[in-house]
Amino acid sequence: MAFEQYLNKTALSLIILSTLSSASAMAERKWDQGNSPSNFDPSYIKDFYALPTSGEMTKEGKRGWADSYWPRTRGGIADRWQIPGYQYREDKPPTQSQVLFQMSQAQIDRLSPAEKFDIIRGRWDFPIATEIRKKYKDNEKDWRGLCNGWTHASLNYPEPKPIIYKDPVSGLNVPLGSADIKGLLAHFHAAVDKSNAKFIGRSCRTLSRVLLNFNGACSDVHPAAFHIMMANELGMKKQGFAADRDPSIQVWNQPFVKFESRIDAIKTNDLSKDATEGTKKEITITSTLTYVNELYDSDVPTEETSEHVAPSYFPVLASQKYKTIEYQYVLELNKNNRIIGGEWISGMRPDLIWKQNFKLPGIIIDDEGKKDDWSKLAEIVKLATDGLPIGPAIETAN
Repeated sequence: MAFEQYLNKTALSLIILSTLSSASAMAERKWDQGNSPSNFDPSYIKDFYALPTSGEMTKEGKRGWADSYWPRTRGGIADRWQIPGYQYREDKPPTQSQVLFQMSQAQIDRLSPAEKFDIIRGRWDFPIATEIRKKYKDNEKDWRGLCNGWTHASLNYPEPKPIIYKDPVSGLNVPLGSADIKGLLAHFHAAVDKSNAKFIGRSCRTLSRVLLNFNGACSDVHPAAFHIMMANELGMKKQGFAADRDPSIQVWNQPFVKFESRIDAIKTNDLSKDATEGTKKEITITSTLTYVNELYDSDVPTEETSEHVAPSYFPVLASQKYKTIEYQYVLELNKNNRIIGGEWISGMRPDLIWKQNFKLPGIIIDDEGKKDDWSKLAEIVKLATDGLPIGPAIETAN
């Protein structure tokens, strides 16, 4: 989910959206294999009139929580986020002697999530923070971070509460705020966990592909596949989903938790000449989706940068802010009202929808055969969520 290419979003937005509309118009109106809703679930209902026009992720399980996207410019989870203006590159992890004999409890509390976790698992060489300092560049872009890891964690774990982890080996009490635990989960699922993911759509990231590729590869998620997935996941299953919310060069993965669809028009005559074979009806739809936004200390939408990220020591689910986004498209139905194709109307549309296979933090073996033990994180999550079930939320029957 981390993409190396970056172009200024503001300067290119009109060019990109205009070109995307042209590419979409020339693309096949029937979804291809990369856009098939069956990539998520072959049993999805595709009968338009059997699908709900609204839906919301179940409130059970305390999922869909907001968090920082842990921007690289701030050092990801190497950021001592409780210290205003902290510059991770101007500092280094403490030594074992400093932690055990010199630091106060308040100083330990203000360490980064990475440092706290390595203390808990007895890694006094602090490999996480050390690796981050090596990997993250000085010229990282504001939007790059752990939004994919946060999105996956938000949809699969109950929101953690603050805890004090009592280490039986060192005797230390290591305070972990809600944001510390969320950050560790985000980092694990973005940078450590190698589980496979399922995709609907294809990501299009470079200027040459956006401007010159007119074969549909850059027309983002197919609208028919999107509608089928959305109505089944949020409407039928009451489960949220992860998506890169718009077609810009920047990547903003978000947990989507609610939708409402409105029928704007229905056509049974004068159908589009390029309509999918077998189309008997075209329905124009406007869908308004609600997604969980990152935590910021500013209400100004344009200030969506790492300078305004504000992790929270305490849970935020009960008071967090949400945002909405509107997509408009045409669905094509066959004689049995089955959705078989469609096209985008709006330039705004999701770039990629994905679902990472869920995997508990454990002992990970990297490409060089080295073992990295993250199993302590599973223990921390259990303590911080009172042992609530983890994994995709499931609504229980009344």
